[in-house]
Amino acid sequence: MLISRSSQPVIVPDQAWEVGALLSAVSAHVDERHGELLLYYLIRYRDRPVDNALCVARSRDGRVWSKPDCGDGTNIVMRSSGHSCNWGMFMPTSILKDEREENPDLRWKMVYWDRPDPSMPAGICLAASVDGISWTPVHQRPVITNANDAMSMIDAHGSGESPLGSGRIFIYQQTWKYNPSLPMDRDNLKGMHRRISIWTVGEFEGTWVGPVVILEPDAEDDPATQFYWLTPFRTRTGGYGGLLNCHHTSDQTMDVQLVRSQDGWSWSRENNREPILGLGDPGEFDCGMVVAPARPINWNGRSLLFYNGRSTVHDGQLRYPESEAPRTAHGIGLAEFDDGLLE
Repeated sequence: MLISRSSQPVIVPDQAWEVGALLSAVSAHVDERHGELLLYYLIRYRDRPVDNALCVARSRDGRVWSKPDCGDGTNIVMRSSGHSCNWGMFMPTSILKDEREENPDLRWKMVYWDRPDPSMPAGICLAASVDGISWTPVHQRPVITNANDAMSMIDAHGSGESPLGSGRIFIYQQTWKYNPSLPMDRDNLKGMHRRISIWTVGEFEGTWVGPVVILEPDAEDDPATQFYWLTPFRTRTGGYGGLLNCHHTSDQTMDVQLVRSQDGWSWSRENNREPILGLGDPGEFDCGMVVAPARPINWNGRSLLFYNGRSTVHDGQLRYPESEAPRTAHGIGLAEFDDGLLE
């Protein structure tokens, strides 16, 4: 299924406003009008997260990218509110181009974590755009304020009935359950069992209903395995695929498994629960963690997946401390799969 993956990041921080930042893929799209790929990515600062910003890049092959001027001399399309989040930071995680949306001002939809109102806690926020470049918050407050900032969004195939009523858009979010028997020597959430829950809404500006747990580790999983993030994508056969980002608390690594669903609620584990995107080899930029928050896209008969890789693990330590640290320690990688991934 996996055809190839890049040995080095495909986008690097080569602009003045990117210096010192980590680059993280958020959402990939095909611009059919111009025959190009669009990739939204986050520039993320560890020491000054209020300076985080969302950028866009363009490419014809997924490997060579340009960073267009979006009106102010940069390729930045959205900035943070400037308020400290306390938990998390400004972080867009999903962008949809909703062709079924009748209101052109809501054609492009975004879910992100921020704290737009300093009198309220941080939470899941929504933004919309008419062109994917100029973004406006839908509300001046979060729509969901329970932690966690690991979430994704998808527009459903239809507006059929679900356990939470009629829903057209889903948000999948990492939620927690206390489990004192979990391995916790290195984990930052001591005794907390990470799992995936779902929220749903009929109209983007409406009231979100949830959460309901839809995926969690079971007896067939290693006790150290937790589910950090689910990235869903629509398949051509009318169902859904999902990239299940798995966190292994014993060594703090992360890799990506495949899951599938017919309704977006009930999911099956695929590929014998083996990663479809595992860690890179020692010395490579993605040997400590791979995380895939961006959905795969079809491009010239192949499925392209832009993912985030780094040589350190979740708690910040090098995966291979006994080896020389890689020259490139983190970045956005490209994995190519055969077209069966989107079937």
